[in-house]
Amino acid sequence: STYLAHLNPEYLRYYYAAKLTHKIDDLDLNLEDFAQRVNSDLVGKVVNIASRCASFITKRFDGTLSTNIDNPALAEEVMSAGDSIATHYENRDFGRAMREIMALADKVNEYIAIKEPWQLIKDESKQQQVHDICSLGINLFRLLMIYLKPVLPVLAKSTEEFLNTELVWTDHSVMLTNHKINKFKALLQRVDMDKVNAMVESSKENLAVTSEK
Repeated sequence: STYLAHLNPEYLRYYYAAKLTHKIDDLDLNLEDFAQRVNSDLVGKVVNIASRCASFITKRFDGTLSTNIDNPALAEEVMSAGDSIATHYENRDFGRAMREIMALADKVNEYIAIKEPWQLIKDESKQQQVHDICSLGINLFRLLMIYLKPVLPVLAKSTEEFLNTELVWTDHSVMLTNHKINKFKALLQRVDMDKVNAMVESSKENLAVTSEK
């Protein structure tokens, strides 16, 4: 309850998932590692994909995804990963599932960085290219969120509202084309170390009261 007074429960769900294996292990809660892991993976990698691509779709292309798949090989790699990620979940190898999902997120971010839609948009002759690149980015973000939904149900719900579609596991082999999305709003805030420190201080106060009783 002290944690919930200060921080989003989704942060802790992800951190635990990233650490858990099918074995019985001790699990250290390092709060600096916790903040860094959540900020790097969820905000810096996964949500970053949507924030990089969404504004182009809504401002330039009437909020509608392209009918073209710009990089079929990358799309196929992310779609086909669903089976192995599902196996990791079934085997309770949650950490392994998270690592595979984040490795895919790295590849998607690399693809967008290489394509540089923010530069291409300046060239009127390359508008379709930008539409295709950003539409694929949104689609791959959707697939990553399908894979993360068992761990991050609240973030998944916000994503469903943004994408105007339900995230269903069996849809991981389907791409959304000519599909209308809603305006992007910040889906997840970075972990604020001030709030982490406030939680720690509050915990000390609670322990003091308990020991007096």
